[in-house]
Amino acid sequence: MEKRTVTLLIMAIGIALLGLVAVQALWVHGTLALRDAQFNESIGSALMAVSDRLERAEAHRQLGVLPGEGTGGGKIGPANTGADTLGALNDENLNELLRGILSGAVPRPINERIDPRLLDSLIREELQLRRISCRYAFGVLDDGGRVWLIGPQADADTAQVRNSPHRTQLFRSDRVRMQQGASTWWLHLLVPNRPSMLLRSLWPILATSGLLLLLVAVVFGYAMRTIFRQKRLGDIKNDLVNNLTHELKTPISTISLACEALMDPGMPKSEAQVHQLIGMVRDENKRLGMLVENVLLSAVTDQGGMRLRFTDVDMHAVLAEVVRSGALQAEKRGGKIELKAGAELAHVRGDRTFLTSIFHNLIDNAVKYCNTSPIVHITTRSDASSLIISVCDNGIGIPRGEQKKIFDRLYRIPTGNIHNVKGFGLGLSYVKSVVERHGGSIRVENNPSAGSGTGSCFIITLPFEHEEDQAPAVRG
Repeated sequence: MEKRTVTLLIMAIGIALLGLVAVQALWVHGTLALRDAQFNESIGSALMAVSDRLERAEAHRQLGVLPGEGTGGGKIGPANTGADTLGALNDENLNELLRGILSGAVPRPINERIDPRLLDSLIREELQLRRISCRYAFGVLDDGGRVWLIGPQADADTAQVRNSPHRTQLFRSDRVRMQQGASTWWLHLLVPNRPSMLLRSLWPILATSGLLLLLVAVVFGYAMRTIFRQKRLGDIKNDLVNNLTHELKTPISTISLACEALMDPGMPKSEAQVHQLIGMVRDENKRLGMLVENVLLSAVTDQGGMRLRFTDVDMHAVLAEVVRSGALQAEKRGGKIELKAGAELAHVRGDRTFLTSIFHNLIDNAVKYCNTSPIVHITTRSDASSLIISVCDNGIGIPRGEQKKIFDRLYRIPTGNIHNVKGFGLGLSYVKSVVERHGGSIRVENNPSAGSGTGSCFIITLPFEHEEDQAPAVRG
């Protein structure tokens, strides 16, 4: 997948995700506004009903039926306004009756006309009828904003009650008050926790929407991560194909030229020249074998086909053998390989063949990735639980940003189109796999003794006992 396509895909999905968030935010805002309007309408309706019931209660008092007294003399709750007594009257007859009673009445002080307990009971009942459960405070005010009655708590905040948008006029049918220019009374209702109450009503929807948006964001992130990993893997595979083509063409061409020279009867050949050509064929054939072996070992490791045969292994003997076989390669370039066996305990349980191959691999890399005469120092030390082996060189070094990546399969440090060092990025991945199968670990550090900031140290830790160890290791 091209970089431009990936960028456009990320932008498209990102815009879609932002669009979903924006639409969700607009929907929540609209829903809150609608719920707020419905709440205000319900509060207004409740206050209108309270005002009407107060007028009816006053009418009952004018008729001589006191709130709190029944026809049989028994007490009733304070919320009973005597409406049952006039239940047979329709609304039109009742309104006419109220206007008739109040037209001949003398205005009385508001604190005598309203019982705070009765008013509180009426408000609570009307709110419950509309399924509104909340804390509230109320007050009765005149036209000038003076508070005459406050409740249900005497210490309610009068300023907030005065500024509440929820209010209704009391005693709207009071003709005496209107004729005599008396004050107009207003019932104010304060709901202090209205915003939180509205949010609580939307909490299930908001929680579900948030979880869905979070799920979309997580899936988006995972998809982007997968796309980048696939793109990186594709680039690595393309680089592998290019390197493999380059690696195979060189020995094949060399072998072909040497064979043509040997078979050409017209070309004079001395014994030394024949020996040199045969040596070239042998060396290039060996290189081809190593290339194929590296690819096969990587395939075996990747498919889980690595089968280890654990025996007691003397790592000092293994390292001495590796140094002997790799010394010639370093000496050809004017270098050397040194072994300093400082470990008191050097026996581990492992597969000798695989352990030998990983140190051959590390030494081969140390020699290849060196622009001067290669110097390789191999040191060992031990503690109570493990053997630590360090392979340090004076090569070109590994940037800190690449040190964690070099053990990835098929990964090679980017060098552009320069292929002066042969390889597929398989060796260190294979080394790490073998070490981990032995219960150990491997890490890389810069070599401080190499100077000029170059050189690398590979530190391998092999435990004396691990999960695949069926018998205690022989130490010594």
